[in-house]
Amino acid sequence: MARTPKEPTSTLKLPVRSAVALEMMLSALISLLLVELGRMGGPIGWAFGPLSTLFNWFATFFHEFGHGFFVLVSESTLVDFKLNWDGSGSVTYTVESWRLPITWAGYATPPLVGAVLYWEAHGRGLETQGTLVVLALMIGAVTLLWPKDDAVSTITIAAILVVSLLVVALLCASSIGQRVPVDWVQRILAATLLIEGVRSVWYLLGLGEPSDAASLASLYMLPEFVWVLTWLVWTALCVGITYRLEVIDRRRKLLNPPRKTRTKKK
Repeated sequence: MARTPKEPTSTLKLPVRSAVALEMMLSALISLLLVELGRMGGPIGWAFGPLSTLFNWFATFFHEFGHGFFVLVSESTLVDFKLNWDGSGSVTYTVESWRLPITWAGYATPPLVGAVLYWEAHGRGLETQGTLVVLALMIGAVTLLWPKDDAVSTITIAAILVVSLLVVALLCASSIGQRVPVDWVQRILAATLLIEGVRSVWYLLGLGEPSDAASLASLYMLPEFVWVLTWLVWTALCVGITYRLEVIDRRRKLLNPPRKTRTKKK
């Protein structure tokens, strides 16, 4: 009778599935804490505010990027792409096509980008560094090429995002990245993007306040909670696929560790 292979254990001395789930939950918890602590007043808010704002800028950029991307691939026209210092943003466009993908993509894009970032965070090798550099180049290109009414704030915020991604990529490539868990910075950022829709549920349910859910509800005669549910299902799908890919990748690395070559002394 064939034996089932034993589940490999991670560096946490836990089964891989448990370790990955624990790490993902911890990343999400730290992300939520950083965002909420940054909103507090006094010394706590001053201490955590800059990091909280940085993560919010990333979430806002990819939210507005999702809108803008579908504007450009449709027959609509992009008029203005804007990032604000308070962490908000906006995309202005003329409607000349189907609005559903344009409006829905805002809260769908951050979880997708977060899933890719989280999956690439573990190795800290060329894949991780390449992903960070590609994202940095994309942010820079979008900010420079898309139309902007308030160019100063948008370009400055985008430059901060680009530099922060490149710094993390350089740290991953350096000897520091081999000793310090720099990948957790990427994990927490990825978790912030993954749970962007979940954090915004109460705002989206909005009680008549302007939001993407309210816009879709007025256009397609479905209540706001239905559209919120679609974003929550999409987020759950992104989290589930990320978890599955991470478990597969981690098992492969544990079962097939890289071989160390020995050099003979003369």
